[in-house]
Amino acid sequence: MDLKTNKILDTQLVQKNEVRNSYAMELEGLQRGLAKIAEEELQVSHLVTDRHSQIKKYMREVHPEVVHWFDCWHIAKGIFKKLEAVGKKKNCEIIGDWSRSISNHTYWCAMSSEGDGELVSQKWCSILNHVCNVHEGHGNKFPRCEHGDLEDRLWIKKGSKAYEELEKIVKGRLLMTDIKKISPAEQTSGLEAFHKVLCHFAPKFVHYFHAQMEARLLLAALHFNENSTRQQAKNQNGDLIYSVSFPKGRHGEGVAKEVKVKQTFNYIDELFEELIFRREVHSSFAEARAANALENRHRPVPVAQMEQRARKEDIEASHRSRFTD
Repeated sequence: MDLKTNKILDTQLVQKNEVRNSYAMELEGLQRGLAKIAEEELQVSHLVTDRHSQIKKYMREVHPEVVHWFDCWHIAKGIFKKLEAVGKKKNCEIIGDWSRSISNHTYWCAMSSEGDGELVSQKWCSILNHVCNVHEGHGNKFPRCEHGDLEDRLWIKKGSKAYEELEKIVKGRLLMTDIKKISPAEQTSGLEAFHKVLCHFAPKFVHYFHAQMEARLLLAALHFNENSTRQQAKNQNGDLIYSVSFPKGRHGEGVAKEVKVKQTFNYIDELFEELIFRREVHSSFAEARAANALENRHRPVPVAQMEQRARKEDIEASHRSRFTD
């Protein structure tokens, strides 16, 4: 996806049995996508992904010329989950009260640092002083907090069990390495929105063979690209319209969401025009299918056919009821 235009540039469908394990599927999809972009003579200057360890190593070793950023939402989400878990421990309940603020602090660190990794790191670690009501002495690049006067609140005492648990999370080895590469601008929220659209075209609880899944993936991309830049709807008075949802992770806290204008489906007309064209060019469905490049390419064997199946007679012979004496 091009994060500036919010358009899907390419889609890749990877089946589990094409790689070693399911964890390697994301890396395989990225490799195919980058190869396709290079084939089209396009250049990638910046890449924003989650903190997938194989992708980090691949980009570092194979594509060092590409600036690799990490999506802020994925990092903040992981931090919030850890804080919520620690907040359930004895004498650490106060961390739960601070968890949302610390998670939001991640976004501010990314947005306000303009890609300066060392500045991001110092701003991030400053939260350990801030929760103790200490607002200066954070580092040479970020000597003091930028907020104004604060009202009194539940501060964490330095040296307490809660502080030690919080410090383990904030100064985690992997987090301290990755926080310096947090994306200052573009994020993968648009891609997450596309995944939501894809679930409408190809629900996860329904099985599809490779060709059918690929067709639904392409349809989802067409639909998303046509509607990805819709404007926010307005009422008769010209005011912007919002809806309120109550996500499970917010524990009853309401969240305002923009209501967009209605979706359009003009890509369907283009598909029908292409269908009529192919009907005029080819005399039969078999001929049109044979001319389709997607149909002629190699497809992986269905996962269900990978294992050798026992004969029906042997399965029936081995059948035993749990209630048989």
